[in-house]
Amino acid sequence: MLNFLKKKISGEIGYYGLTDWWLSNFTESERREIIETFQPLGYPKNGLVEGDIHAADGSATQLLSALAGWFKKEPKRTLAYRMLEKAEELSSEAPVIDRHFLFQAEIEIYYRFRNVDDFALAKAVEACEKQIALSVAAAKAFKKEYPDSELPAHVGYQQLAIIRDKQGNVEEAIRICEKAIEQGWCGNWEDRIKRYRRKL
Repeated sequence: MLNFLKKKISGEIGYYGLTDWWLSNFTESERREIIETFQPLGYPKNGLVEGDIHAADGSATQLLSALAGWFKKEPKRTLAYRMLEKAEELSSEAPVIDRHFLFQAEIEIYYRFRNVDDFALAKAVEACEKQIALSVAAAKAFKKEYPDSELPAHVGYQQLAIIRDKQGNVEEAIRICEKAIEQGWCGNWEDRIKRYRRKL
């Protein structure tokens, strides 16, 4: 039966070699819900598991990061967690920008549930640190890909500064903002620094 199911799965799941993971990590009802929920503008119906994809843009990490973002509501968060775990498992093969956005997705999702799951805040901090560790390479990749644009906001720097401030480590929050400014990431860093300095 499993082999029969594998033959039927194409789309992006099949294209990126995710069939075994897809079948073993989600129940049939979960798979159906994922397919029905993931509907980006212009995306083909059932595009996750049907249709021929000859030149998909991005990587499996990019797909799974984007997919996880559709499951940010509390009852569905474990679906997102499973997607993020797989995305990170595959991330060593992904382009730098895809890894940057994977860590951003992890930050946003895990931090959202910091008061729900006891591991979520630590996972959010870890994702911030991973995105920051990648920041120099990511900045270079963004500048190459989008030479006429400013660097985007950097969620890892921003969220970690917020977390350190809430933990009472204001000096570290300031240092994080200064590092983001130094690297050229967009954000209201100067305003944050002023607010943090008033607490010292």
